[in-house]
Amino acid sequence: MSDYKNLQIERLGPNRIYAAMKEQPVIYMPLGAIEWHGLHLPIGLDSMTSHSICLRVADRVGGLVMPPLYYGMTGSIGHHPWTILLEKEETFEQIIRDTLNRLEAFGVKVAVVFTGHFGRRQLAALEALSKSWKEEKHSLQLLYLSISQCPTVEMRGDHGAIFETSLLKQLEPDLVWLDNLPPQETHPANDPRGDSWGDHRRDPDNVLFGVLGDDPRDYDEEQARVLLQKITDWVASETTSTLKLKP
Repeated sequence: MSDYKNLQIERLGPNRIYAAMKEQPVIYMPLGAIEWHGLHLPIGLDSMTSHSICLRVADRVGGLVMPPLYYGMTGSIGHHPWTILLEKEETFEQIIRDTLNRLEAFGVKVAVVFTGHFGRRQLAALEALSKSWKEEKHSLQLLYLSISQCPTVEMRGDHGAIFETSLLKQLEPDLVWLDNLPPQETHPANDPRGDSWGDHRRDPDNVLFGVLGDDPRDYDEEQARVLLQKITDWVASETTSTLKLKP
């Protein structure tokens, strides 16, 4: 399997970039965050997941992938350990907008902003940016997608639970450490009224502290494989459709 190094724009010289843009003038911008995801996952999960999916799509559709952005908008878990997030929407938006403006100046026709971090403030900021960008009539088309919004996926997007664990386990299996969590037999999730999103998960003494959603210890290899395939297919399809519409 390809290691995708030839698709990572930061690794390429100008001649390789010009050649890739001549073939398919699309740049992927993977977004994420630095935040606690439980004892079994790395704090940079969101960015690593979005980056890996963008590389797979670029390998299929064409284009190049920007380095992942590891700073996302803060939210309800902003106080958790090893969570470093942006507080101001204008800071976040300016980073994205400055990048888009430069890509447009270089003649890029489509930018795919794909976020693996889907807190409410992040999604709202990206929605607002996408709307204003279109109203400004730029030559560069902006396609904004969130990993949590794939219409063919039934599994709900979560935080450090089965959804995010399944994706990273497929993409970076060495970075998922389910053995760091105690066995379910002796330490079940024990969610009041079956609510895996309740405030009890914000208690540092909880067995799944900081994990919001269904128990990641229920990981299923085939379910995870299908989940990744559906999301990758969706991003590829949306990108292809946008490229067909470019001026």
